[in-house]
Amino acid sequence: MEDGRRPFRTIAQSLGVPESTVRFRANRLLREGSLRIVAMADPHRVGYEILAIILLRIRPRAHARVVEALQAFPEVQYLSSCTGRFDLVLQVVCQDQEALRCLLAERLPAVGGILESETNLELAVHKFKYAYPNLAR
Repeated sequence: MEDGRRPFRTIAQSLGVPESTVRFRANRLLREGSLRIVAMADPHRVGYEILAIILLRIRPRAHARVVEALQAFPEVQYLSSCTGRFDLVLQVVCQDQEALRCLLAERLPAVGGILESETNLELAVHKFKYAYPNLAR
């Protein structure tokens, strides 16, 4: 989780196990879909001025259709169903305010089935972590 490019040999040395053990386990986790090794780019440094969280309340019978439609939107980086006042949470990246306006005023309403939305702009990111705490006790 700390460095996806760290060689198996280095990981094995830090754990005190053979390199073959690390390679076998990593490959198994990749095959099973439990592990993905990805690069995370800073959206602001690659041309996206706007990061936003969009909360949506959906007509109950439209939920699956709306989820399927939103999965295809390139701006949508994260999409989940949730409990509470809203049914869906989206994290989006947009090049600029006009792109966000178009998304909110034109493209989302065209999906249909959306009863209500609330948009929150991310002003500053204070913590960005995709590593989970160690479960070992």
